[in-house]
Amino acid sequence: MCLGIPAKVVKIEESNFGKVDYLGTKVKTNLSLIEDVKIGDWVIVHAGFAISKLNEEEAKETLLMLRELASQQATEDKKNDVEARKNNQKQRI
Repeated sequence: MCLGIPAKVVKIEESNFGKVDYLGTKVKTNLSLIEDVKIGDWVIVHAGFAISKLNEEEAKETLLMLRELASQQATEDKKNDVEARKNNQKQRI
């Protein structure tokens, strides 16, 4: 599965490239697929390309959902690790 992640445009260069901010990490991004991109715009970035614009509310809502999914996955991973350790201990006995 591939994800497009919301990011805020923080720099635009003449070469159709710019930098976007992924929650504090600045990443070089190809902006050539979107017309009229401005600093401060929110875009969906996939594989190094900005593929669409979205408004700030949509971006923040999407980022919140992604954080929630990541948190749920981390909780599930911890649960699975505990179960695996218990199984390993039982096998040793």
